Amino acid sequence: MKVSGFLRYMVVFMLALCVALVYGKTPMASAEVDMSKVDTSIQAIIGTWREGDALDARVLRVNPDYTYELVYRGGGTSCGTVRVIGEEHPDGTYSPWYSFDEVDGKNWAMFPKNDVDGTLQKDLWSGQDGALHFVRFDNYEYSGKTEGITPESYLGVWGCGRCTIVIEKRDNAYVADVKWASSAAEHREWFYNCRYDKSSAILVCPGNGICTDSIVYDNGKENDINVYSDGSCELVLRDGVLKWYDNKDKAGQNMDFLR
Repeated sequence: MKVSGFLRYMVVFMLALCVALVYGKTPMASAEVDMSKVDTSIQAIIGTWREGDALDARVLRVNPDYTYELVYRGGGTSCGTVRVIGEEHPDGTYSPWYSFDEVDGKNWAMFPKNDVDGTLQKDLWSGQDGALHFVRFDNYEYSGKTEGITPESYLGVWGCGRCTIVIEKRDNAYVADVKWASSAAEHREWFYNCRYDKSSAILVCPGNGICTDSIVYDNGKENDINVYSDGSCELVLRDGVLKWYDNKDKAGQNMDFLR
């Protein structure tokens, strides 16, 4: 009986090993995991990523609606959904993972969920083997001194030419209202509900930005046209200069906003 038990153990072990090799040694969520104890938000990885250390680097876009797009060099694309799963440990603790699933439900990759206190993740390493590595590839830089910068440093009125940014704190959010006048009667307005990423000392709107075109007629009436409501941006304050990086239609590039 002891030999038979040992053989059964070896068979189970070899099957588990094969599964790990096929699926990149990524953990599998236990069916018993209480997901109410796991933070299922993906805000920390929303944005654009570039595959690191790869000759034909792919671009990964993670969207606020829990979907992703993988763009191959040459134009090919694949897509799917992102979800958060929990891996339960023997001591009752949990490790959260981002699971990227293709349209047919097949798992493409899994990355550890390492964000703490809402900070943005800068790297995505797959599974426990690190076979896949993606680096955040947004259109802004974190360079410059961050000493002394706090969320309150962003509050106030900032201007550059015909564009004005007003940043206020409302409850636990930081609201940025951007107005860009094209004439005395027409302007475009962006409204961002942001959170403060303390690791990079920037304000981030992950994907709920509202863009509106406004026209004021001679009779005083105003017509507002919704352009989109899924905008995202980063507001970066460095050395007294505020940068606005609009990820939707690239407005605000090469602009320096001052108080």
